[in-house]
Amino acid sequence: MIYIIDRIEENIAVCEYGDKRLNLPCALLPENAKEGDVIQRKNGVWCIDEERTAKRRAEIVAKMKKLGY
Repeated sequence: MIYIIDRIEENIAVCEYGDKRLNLPCALLPENAKEGDVIQRKNGVWCIDEERTAKRRAEIVAKMKKLGY
């Protein structure tokens, strides 16, 4: 299962995917994790899915350009 870090509040990362929500202590995430990153659990460790994160960011930039931003 993948999640997207929606926001970070104090030491908790609020993660969402569709209608699912997960609150994770930031200590369980990689140090460089930030809002908008796509994360997944591999071998019991949360990691950033760099490929999905880059694709998602590119899609957001394309949508913003299309809207004139």
